[in-house]
Amino acid sequence: MTRVLSGLAYAARIGLGLIAGLALLLAAMGGLGHLYRMTAKAPYQLIEVEPGRRLHVACDGPEAAPFVLYDAGAFGIYTDGWWIKDALKDDYRVCLYDRAGMGWSDPVPEGVSPGPLWHVEDMRRLRAALGEDRPFVLIGHSMAGLRLHAYANLHPSELQGLVFVDAARPQSVRAERIQAFIPWVLRAMTIGTGLARIGIAGGMSYLLPDELDLPKQQKQDKRRSIASVKHHKAAKAEIAAAMRVDESPDWMSGSGAETRPVAVYSNSEGGGANASVATAAETNAGFGRIRSLTDETHVSLLNQKNAELIANDVRDMIQGSFVK
Repeated sequence: MTRVLSGLAYAARIGLGLIAGLALLLAAMGGLGHLYRMTAKAPYQLIEVEPGRRLHVACDGPEAAPFVLYDAGAFGIYTDGWWIKDALKDDYRVCLYDRAGMGWSDPVPEGVSPGPLWHVEDMRRLRAALGEDRPFVLIGHSMAGLRLHAYANLHPSELQGLVFVDAARPQSVRAERIQAFIPWVLRAMTIGTGLARIGIAGGMSYLLPDELDLPKQQKQDKRRSIASVKHHKAAKAEIAAAMRVDESPDWMSGSGAETRPVAVYSNSEGGGANASVATAAETNAGFGRIRSLTDETHVSLLNQKNAELIANDVRDMIQGSFVK
């Protein structure tokens, strides 16, 4: 019995040593990432949207072409829409951006709650800075769905169409289950910020799967965001602001999206949370398309193959060729 206990104790020491070694390795890798971030320059344009505040923006395509804007999900940056940009850039002007505080963009102004209403106005400031005043197509993934609905409820005439990629609906913010779950999400993100601060998150970013098979630069930029303390803090503030139930109901309960052409992508049977929006848009705007891609994950819906489908739907919206 003593021999067995000694063996177990030895195995435990070995296991703890391996865990400690892995933690040190991840911290070292993350530390190297910190050095990279300190010297890395923004890969694309920094556009001033307010005096002294800039957003990081990657645009491609002919300047006179119809305009498309991609808005990433809760923790995402411009990289997530990379393949959508590539699929549309030959005949559309497509812009991807990092929201305030995320990626290379400057922080949200002091004292501002970065909820959907504020981000809608920031998108409008960005469009103005880019010289875009025509109706445009807005594409959003995951939590960006809240901002798409807010935009459509407040400024429907500015939108030529909406694409929801496994995106949230404002009504879900009020759900009791969601409200109970959010504190746990915010605690987890606090832990994530701590791991980023000591370098472990940066090291762990090398272990995460690249479901989008991004080019080298975009893959590095995605890892950089995962390792960034600033990015973690901004993402947490955004989620906390989006989940507040005391915001103005104008963006939460309106049906503006149902008056615009809509395409919905989901990995759920039936099209997920925004399926009914697409159905109503078919009646009200003449275009509503639902694509249920059940073999995909929440992230892989943005891969290169699916980006081609999204691009085709955008073309149909703009050109008025509503062929199902």
